[in-house]
Amino acid sequence: MKKILKFGIISGLVMGVTLFIGGGILARIIYGPQMAPIGKFDVSQMNPFYFIWTKLLIGVIFGILFTFICEKLPLSKQITNSLSGIKYSFLFWLIISLWNLSHPLLYESVNYENQIFWLLYTLCGFLGFGFTLGLMYKRYNVKHKTGRSA
Repeated sequence: MKKILKFGIISGLVMGVTLFIGGGILARIIYGPQMAPIGKFDVSQMNPFYFIWTKLLIGVIFGILFTFICEKLPLSKQITNSLSGIKYSFLFWLIISLWNLSHPLLYESVNYENQIFWLLYTLCGFLGFGFTLGLMYKRYNVKHKTGRSA
């Protein structure tokens, strides 16, 4: 359990930072200089400190959750490096994204601009998480197989 918490918190923090940076870049590209859909935020609500601490908190919560899932499924044995971590985090993202897309596609109209933003935004977070988790598993496996730190 200690390993799950440690790996989850560290990879979750990276996920949060990746969400913050990726979200800023994507918002600028997709929404333009206002950085959000028109009417979503007042100027007083556009506080970068608020956005970074919420992304870090979200990252830690989901980092622990997804690390727990990887440990309980046989994935922890299959994640041997950053590339395999990215592969499995991409699969998590794909499953969650298809679920999230299923309802708007069936029951309501789709705001494509927002859907593209959220898909790419969450993909950034998941890839940051997977890269870090894979790196940590690799270092852990090297340390425990050879008795040395990576």
